[in-house]
Amino acid sequence: MNFPQLSSRLGLFAGLVCVMAGLGWLVFGVAGHRDGMEILPNKAGSTVEWMNDPGARLSFEEVVATSPAEWRAWDGLDYLRAVQGDAVWVRATVRNPGGRALQGVLADTEYFPDQIDFWIQDDAGAWQPMRSGEAADSKVKPLWGRTAAFTLTVPAGGERVAYLRAEDYFNVYLRPRWWPEVGEFFAEQVRDTLAEAICYGGVLALLLYNGVLWARLRFPDTGWYVLYAGTMAGFNFISNGGAALLGFAVGSPWKEMLVTGLLSASGLFLVQFARVFLGTAARVPGTDRVLRGLRWLLAVLLAGVAMMPWMSGLHWLGAVVIAVSATHLVLLAVAVAGWRAGVSHARFFVAAFGLLLAGAAPAVVTWLNQDILSWAAMCLLAGSTLEMLVLSFAVADRFARIQRERAEAQTKLIDETEQRRAIQEAYADELEVEVRERTRELVEANADKDRMIAVIGHDLRSPLTALTRTAEHLGAGETGQTPQGRFIGDAAQLGRQVLLLIEDLVLWARLRAGSKFLVAQPVTGLVSPVLALYRSQADLAGLELRMVDVPDGLKATTDLVLAQTLIRNLVANALRYARSRVHVTATGVPDGVRITVRDDGPGLPPVVAARLASDADVPDWAGNGLGLRLCLEIARALDAGLSAKPVEGGGTEFSFTLLAAPDKLK
Repeated sequence: MNFPQLSSRLGLFAGLVCVMAGLGWLVFGVAGHRDGMEILPNKAGSTVEWMNDPGARLSFEEVVATSPAEWRAWDGLDYLRAVQGDAVWVRATVRNPGGRALQGVLADTEYFPDQIDFWIQDDAGAWQPMRSGEAADSKVKPLWGRTAAFTLTVPAGGERVAYLRAEDYFNVYLRPRWWPEVGEFFAEQVRDTLAEAICYGGVLALLLYNGVLWARLRFPDTGWYVLYAGTMAGFNFISNGGAALLGFAVGSPWKEMLVTGLLSASGLFLVQFARVFLGTAARVPGTDRVLRGLRWLLAVLLAGVAMMPWMSGLHWLGAVVIAVSATHLVLLAVAVAGWRAGVSHARFFVAAFGLLLAGAAPAVVTWLNQDILSWAAMCLLAGSTLEMLVLSFAVADRFARIQRERAEAQTKLIDETEQRRAIQEAYADELEVEVRERTRELVEANADKDRMIAVIGHDLRSPLTALTRTAEHLGAGETGQTPQGRFIGDAAQLGRQVLLLIEDLVLWARLRAGSKFLVAQPVTGLVSPVLALYRSQADLAGLELRMVDVPDGLKATTDLVLAQTLIRNLVANALRYARSRVHVTATGVPDGVRITVRDDGPGLPPVVAARLASDADVPDWAGNGLGLRLCLEIARALDAGLSAKPVEGGGTEFSFTLLAAPDKLK
């Protein structure tokens, strides 16, 4: 057994019982207290006489002059009534057999006639008129409030005669009562107002809570509940004369139109709330079609409210009362069936509609009998308040259930996330081991490759050197005009190029190994051997190759082999594309020596220049050897910052900066 859930339900049930007991005490104890009121005629000899005024044509003077035979005695049990267009005249004779004067109130027990006129003689014998009723402005009423009431002073051992005329747009319902003590009357008014204020305060709190809940979560059923509760509360407030309590004069037919419209709208919103909350469209499509039919019926009744001013009587209100009552009965049956089918939250509908039907039964019966009782309206107010409270519990229970489901889903998601994380961590560990192993294998393979390149370069360099020198020796004794002499010269030149390529490969392998030897070197010692190497090639091509503006004492701290290889590849590249000249310059800059190789060729392609500027790998642009790719790697190894830019008038200028030697300038 789930003890926390059981205790929660018991607490909810106990709270609901307390609310029911409190509302019952308010309706029948506080608001139902009428001990100071007397029904006329009474034992003191007070009487009430009345007559009907067809067409409301009689004046006060004509009524006063009417013969006694035209007045009818009233027994005080039923309403004094008149049909639409007629008026009711009342002559009340209040007697006081006591020894002291009575300061009392003659009032209508209900608050439904549009207008009640009152006449009483003053001390001089003149008749003084007063007016009250639903349509009367609060400023002209002798006593403020929703009840048509008039103060009346009866002398000791004497009597007072008062005349009343009641009119209404539809039908007149009048039931005069006598309060011998004005204080008792006001106490009854305060008790009624207090009881209703407590009920309306509870309903307003429910509306605010569920309104905020809907604004934050946007649950459709919560929104329909707020609309239902708001229209039902408005119906109770207007039908119980709440507008008059606020000082607004709302008479017929506007009050009946408001009451009928709010009641039919409340039924419409209740049907839609039940459809969404119980999920009838998905669970019971047949029942849902019935509910949709009820919704359309209530919508038609709501639209017909606009025609009520042209209707005779309150038959449209009666039709709406029957339709809304039938709607509640149908929804009660749907809720019971849903509860039995396993829809747990349908139990709230069963309880809510049961409470509302219990509270509304007296009002429905009296209204259908064309009778109006304020205590029945108070029962309806109490029943609808309980219904809205229970339905609010239903919404809150649904919200709590959603929260629980969300929490369970989050817990499940967290567990799945933890499991996934554990799997990922295990996989990551395995992947890390795999990556480490593959990395080790790649490093070993690269090291083997570099060693192989170095060995192959060393093994190829010796025989190629011997062949090249032999070709050069043979070429010294031959003239270049004979085929043999030209072949020997080409062989010697090709041998030198292959040797340079082997040197580049060996150097590239050395760079991959990360080895370099930095010592102070004279710049002329770096540049001169390179120029001497390519002198004959430049002469044969008719190009000017020389060193320009290189101070003799200028030194740089660098790796001799790497620096010369960098200069050699840049010079080879310049000779390949130069038109007339290739110049090599060296200048001292702050903390370094800047060496520049400049040619007057067509210039570097934009793609190669852009990639070189971004320090990215570049293609072999020199055409022999590893070209600019090797130059870029050497520049990175020496931290020399290789750059290229176009020369005005045509050509390209390659520059890099070597570290300065401590004694670079002498």
